[in-house]
Formats: sequence, C-alpha cells, structure tokens
Amino acid sequence: MSDTHKPPRVMIVDDTPQNIQVLGTTLRRENYQIYVAQNGVQALEMINEILPDLILLDVMMPELDGFDTCRRLKAEERTCDIPIIFLTAKAETNDIVHGFELGAVDYVTKPFNATELLIRVRTQLELKSSRDEVQRISHERKELVHILCHDLANPMSTMLSILNMQDFFATFDEMRELLVSAAENGLNVIQLVREMQALDEHELELDYLNLSSMLIESERMLHNRFSDKQVALEKDIDSDLNVKVERTSFVNSVVNNLLTNALKFSYPDSIIHISCEVFDEKNLVLRIQDTGIGMSEKLLQGLFDVRKTTSRRGTNGEQGTGFGMPLVEKFMHAYGGRIEVASRSEKQHPDDHGTTISLYLLHQ
Repeated sequence: MSDTHKPPRVMIVDDTPQNIQVLGTTLRRENYQIYVAQNGVQALEMINEILPDLILLDVMMPELDGFDTCRRLKAEERTCDIPIIFLTAKAETNDIVHGFELGAVDYVTKPFNATELLIRVRTQLELKSSRDEVQRISHERKELVHILCHDLANPMSTMLSILNMQDFFATFDEMRELLVSAAENGLNVIQLVREMQALDEHELELDYLNLSSMLIESERMLHNRFSDKQVALEKDIDSDLNVKVERTSFVNSVVNNLLTNALKFSYPDSIIHISCEVFDEKNLVLRIQDTGIGMSEKLLQGLFDVRKTTSRRGTNGEQGTGFGMPLVEKFMHAYGGRIEVASRSEKQHPDDHGTTISLYLLHQ
C-alpha cells in the first residue's frame, strides 16, 4: 500500500552542481523529498538504500551515462517500475527515441523551464500513484480470494466431519449445535468478504466481545486438525476479559489463521500455548506460542508484506497461500491494535526454536 501521506521522493542524477541546484530549488517548492547523486554509479548505490518515486536522470555523465544507468534500473525487478525522466541538452530525435526504448517515460531539455519541469514531474508522479493504487487493489482482491478459499475451509470441514460420522443419525441432536455454528461461520465469512471490499471506505464495526468465547469458537472449528496431528492446545485465559474487535474477522481471519499456522509448523505430539497478559486498564496482549520449526530473520522481515508472501510446507507437508499474515496485520490495525512476531528457526537454534505471536488489543 502506498504511503500517500509522505512527500514523493525524487532523485536527481546529474554531474553538474549548477543543474542540481536549479532542479533542487525548483522541486523543493512542491515539497518533494530530494535525493542527489552525481553519477550513475552513485545513483545505483543509493537506490539500494532509498527507493525513489521518480528519477531525473542526466544523459551525459562520466563512468556510467544515463542510458546505461536506465538500462540497469529497468533490468531489476525492484527498480523497473520507477519512472525515469531524462535530462538532456540534446534534442535530437535519435537520442529521445533511444531513451524511450530503454524505458524512460519523458525527457526535459536544458536549460530547464521551471513550469515545464514541474508539470512533467507532477504528471509522472500522479501516473505512478495511480499504478500503485491499481496494484494495491489487485493485492486486496487476492486477499479476498484467500479468505474465501482458506477461511471457509474451517467451518465447511467441521460440517463434513460431522456429516461423515458413522453414527450420524444417533448423534445428530448432540451435533446440531456444532453444525449450526459451523454454517453460521461460513455465512459470516462471506459477509466479511463484502466488508473487506469496502474496508477502505468505512471502518469495521467494533465492539467489546468476550475473548475466551471467541477462542473456544475457533478451537471447535480446528478441533479435528489438532486431533489429526496430535497437537495439544493449552489456554490460560481469564474468562471475563472482553476485547475490542469485530467478531467474524477476529475468529475466522485472525485467530484461525494464527492457530492454523502454529499447527502447520508444529511437530506431532507437541503443545501450542495461548496466554493473555493485562498490562494496564485498557491494553492486553494475547500470545500464541509454539515450539515448531520457526522462521529465519529473512522470512520475518517480509512476513507482513503482501508482495513478498511465500508459502512454506508444514511439518506434515501442509501447504498454504502465504497471504495469512498480511491479512492478520490488516485486521489488527483496524481494531486499533498491533501484532508482533518473535521466532527462532530450528536450523539456527536446534535446541530452542519456535514462534511467539503477540496480539496487542484494547480490553475492558
């Protein structure tokens, strides 16, 4: 998701100090955040640390000219979508065409006309913002598909398990409550998808709800999975605690996702612990802890980035989509809370490994 509240980052790449001064002065009037490199090599090094929204790139430079710099930027996945405007004293058609062939979006000739420069820069930044928004919406749609495919599986699995029981007719009355609960959860997830589509337009309707009852609801839906893998779930939760959430998303998309992940990466015959700590009158932390295979530092760094989602197989070969954690973070922010993850990978810490998820929530 783009940071629309931050000023656009514009990088000037030019080996002439006078040009840099003129460009910098002109662009700062629009409150752009300016970065300066004096040649192509320096620009490529800076971009490893700072990813600009637009690059003003001089053509004639020593060491690495503008054309070669542009070629390298367009060859890398991380930088290929950055719009590049060439700065050139040449207005020959061949140079302009060559720049466009390399992937540039526009050019400005020297000496600079301030009004023309600002219009061209503003236009390309607006186009980039529009492209980023389209990409964000595309990722949102993937999340919604994930909800339908992943989260609906839990209540449907519960219903199928009950319906396939050998002594179904003798025990139907006993199982009616579970069937109704599973069906209601399925319908709730469908409603949740509708709400997710409009999440950017309005806030979720939050309320203070009993934490223990929601955890029990999730546990019921995942009971068969825990039983099949012979993983125990231990809870240490005050039954009177209420947390500020939206029920369907919290049960189906937050707790279910986190417990499913913990189960997926735990070994059979292990234990997953759920505990809660109240640290002041308004805030508490809910922790889900396992002793599974854990995560590397690299995986942790991209855990909530929907663009870096990676699906790993579980300890019994279970598969996943990789969209779960970005979705959980999205809902936690919507609740006015946050999520933290600490993990030690089995590969690096063979004697002490596993993952602890901490959910910070408002309570009463």
